Amino acid sequence: MRAKRLGLLVAVLLPIWATAAPGPAAVPVAEDLRADARLAARDNLVLMLVFSAYYCENCEILENEIVRPMVISGEYDDKVIIRKVRLDEGDYLYNFKGESELADDFAGRNGIRGMPTIMFLDHRGRRLADPILGINTIPMFSGRVDAAIERSLEMLRKRVRGGDRPARES
Repeated sequence: MRAKRLGLLVAVLLPIWATAAPGPAAVPVAEDLRADARLAARDNLVLMLVFSAYYCENCEILENEIVRPMVISGEYDDKVIIRKVRLDEGDYLYNFKGESELADDFAGRNGIRGMPTIMFLDHRGRRLADPILGINTIPMFSGRVDAAIERSLEMLRKRVRGGDRPARES
């Protein structure tokens, strides 16, 4: 009798527990780049923007195989702020000036011509390394992303040593 009750309890609670269990960490969507830029300036971090769309299969591969694991691992928290710029029809974001703008327009102004594309920017929205367009083999691509992050950090350090610091907020 006791085994039946335990079995019934498990049968009832298991579906509830399974739906309540957290899924894989989502890649944060770029909503307010000015706020992200403040964090990047404060902590001397690179802004890594991943341009993608829901209909782009390679974007999904990039997110699942490279970017999401970067977010989950925490190994990049002291190097980059990772944000996904969704280029789906009608998506808006606040740009580096704090102005609301279509994500497509923001992408066009920044020279994004294909997806997926990853850009590496400083707190002022200036490029720190060449963008990476498309995706090839996962290990090779991971190496390209890591190398671009390291180049970006070095460029950021040079700019900081040269006196390029954000104005302090009161």
